[in-house]
Amino acid sequence: MRELQRVAEFIDKEVGIQLPESKHILVEGRLRKRLRLLGYKSYKEYLDYVLVSPEGKHERLHLIDAITTNKTDFFREPEHFDYLVNMALPEIEKKRRLDGRKELHVWSAGCSSGEEAYTLSMVLHEAAEVQSGMKFNILATDISKSCLDTARSAIYPENRIAPVEMSLRKKYLLRHRDKKAALVLMGPELRAKIKFGSLNLMDKNFEVPQKMDVIFCRNVMIYFNQTVREQLVQRFEQQLVPGGYLFVGHAESLNGFKKNMEQVSPMVYRKPQ
Repeated sequence: MRELQRVAEFIDKEVGIQLPESKHILVEGRLRKRLRLLGYKSYKEYLDYVLVSPEGKHERLHLIDAITTNKTDFFREPEHFDYLVNMALPEIEKKRRLDGRKELHVWSAGCSSGEEAYTLSMVLHEAAEVQSGMKFNILATDISKSCLDTARSAIYPENRIAPVEMSLRKKYLLRHRDKKAALVLMGPELRAKIKFGSLNLMDKNFEVPQKMDVIFCRNVMIYFNQTVREQLVQRFEQQLVPGGYLFVGHAESLNGFKKNMEQVSPMVYRKPQ
């Protein structure tokens, strides 16, 4: 369908995400909701409004939001969090103290609805109890407004927290006031360490104020073409402090990319000191 090709070209240009024909059914289903909401009878009519009409410019964010919203989970790919705590943190915490920096800076890039950021907050709180004096903050960014709204609300259906160990649930999670709602609220100590913000990874200048000790960007780059992925990895490398770590998804090998980082574990890369 020509209209779906128009969507694919727009999304590729704006956020670098590839939408092959195999995704057209998904795209069509997500756009149908916007058509119904706004009262349009055809995809062409809706896309003319969004992509051509000056009045429809504000709707472009909703279009991007509808297409780019992705599913995530608490403790997804748990071996990454094990490596972070047991291997990476002792090293970068030691370097932080030598450099005289007050806090470790961690970035969840493409944080979706926030589960990764809150998982990081949990494991870093646990690590801070072992490593006396350890302080940290987490930046969590995404392009999707609806995902960021969910993340900031810090409220999730009870079935979403299944991967969280019971000891961590009791320590950091709260039951919703409405006992019948089957909702869980992330505790205040978890929320206090995270700053959520809107960011398009296609932007050449991230406008991230501080260098990062750790960057998690997992299951995001699989939607980008090879050129965009390589450019993004190079910008991540520039954003890391010497000795900093980049964690990517298991389907996102950086083999063949121009980079100075060495692979230290499956899908974990370290910038030289």
